[in-house]
Amino acid sequence: MGGGIRVELRFNAPQECPVADVSGETGGTSRSISWSPDPDTDRTIEEFVLESTDDSGSEPTELSVPIETVFTDASSEIYRFERQYRQDCPCMSIEQFGCPVANVEARDGTLFVTFHVSEIDEIRTILTELRSRYNDMSVERIIRSELSKSESTLVHVDRDILTNRQVEVLQMALEMGYFERPRGATAGEVAEALDINRATFAEHLASAQRKLLPTIVGDSSHD
Repeated sequence: MGGGIRVELRFNAPQECPVADVSGETGGTSRSISWSPDPDTDRTIEEFVLESTDDSGSEPTELSVPIETVFTDASSEIYRFERQYRQDCPCMSIEQFGCPVANVEARDGTLFVTFHVSEIDEIRTILTELRSRYNDMSVERIIRSELSKSESTLVHVDRDILTNRQVEVLQMALEMGYFERPRGATAGEVAEALDINRATFAEHLASAQRKLLPTIVGDSSHD
């Protein structure tokens, strides 16, 4: 029985995101982000905790919307702001697919969003649509949990062992349905979408698989 899939996406300096702006200006980390949309007024109230990473005590100034401090202590501050309900906000865009956002964190101006899906096919649909909306989006990691009656196995796939080109090849192949049965795209079609020849595509794919498979099957060695 499948245990579901956790997806973590990275949005580099997302536009008009006060949460990312504050973390970028202060060098802090924004966590525990929550929001309450009001469809009647087309507004949403958002709140987040900023954990400082230094002793500079710098205050955020250049933001797209005004924010207020609602609580502060020695290690963190809680900010609240109100803005127009934005369907182009990464978090709200993800939730439009029926996937509640499980965790949101901003570090140094970069937004990390985590959500869960039950089937691998859902990821391809969501990533294809999100990539058309956000040029600065990338897949940080995908974690698949395999559950059985007797045991639970959590497989952590870390993209840091791959080159940027290998990540790009895997993402395109996944989005185009290359790994599905029957396949949604041939190797030649994926290679054409990447603007490379078929042999180069096969080489990148094989190299990425050699690095990932030892992690998945329990062998820590890889090239």
